Amino acid sequence: MRYRILIGLVLAGPFPAPAQQGTADAIVVKIPSASIPSTVTLSTSGGNGLPGQQVTIPITLSLNGTAPGSLQFDLTFDPTLLTFVSATGLSATVVSTGDVRLSLAGNQMSLASGPVGYATFTIAGSLSTSTTVNLVRCMSADPADNPLSTGCLAGTVGPLTCATVADVQSIVNQALGIAPPTNDMNSDGVVSVIDVQMAIATAMNGGCVH
Repeated sequence: MRYRILIGLVLAGPFPAPAQQGTADAIVVKIPSASIPSTVTLSTSGGNGLPGQQVTIPITLSLNGTAPGSLQFDLTFDPTLLTFVSATGLSATVVSTGDVRLSLAGNQMSLASGPVGYATFTIAGSLSTSTTVNLVRCMSADPADNPLSTGCLAGTVGPLTCATVADVQSIVNQALGIAPPTNDMNSDGVVSVIDVQMAIATAMNGGCVH
C-alpha cells in the first residue's frame, strides 16, 4: 500500500520547490474566496442643514480588533452641492474641489471607538435632496505602524427644509452638549439656542412638525 501511494503522488505531477524557511512564501497562505472582516471601520452618519448654510458631519471609528494609532482617508463629494470648509480633530489636505484628504498621524496611543473628528461643509443653496459623502482610500495602522485592515462607509448630507420634532430635539441635545454639534444652523461656530430657534422656525414655516 505504501508503494502505491508513492507512485500515485509521483504520477500526479511535479511539485513546486519548497519555500525557504523565513521567506514570505513560506508563511503566507492565500484563500481566494475567504471574506475577512475589517479590523477598523471609518464612517460618517452625515447630517442635515439649511441650504446656503454650513453642516458639520462626524467621522466615526469602529473597532473589530486591534485599535489604530493613526489613520488616513479621503472624503469625496459633489463639489456643485458641497464645499469643504474645515476639519476638527483631523489634519486636512484639499486634493481637489470634490476630494479632501483627512488624517490623524503620529498618535502613539490606541484610538478608541467613537467620533475621531468632524468635517464642515457649506451646503449649496440649490441642494434639494440628499447627496452622498463617500469615504475612500481608508488606511490605518497600529501604534507600532503595522497596517490594519480598514473599511469605509459613506454617509449623506441633506437639506433641512422641513424639520420634525426629532430634528428639533436633536439640535436641542447638541446645544446642551449631550450630542456632537453637527447642526450649526447659523454658521457661528457653535450650536446654541439660536440654532434651536432657527430649527423651530424652519419646522413651523414648513408646516411639518409632527
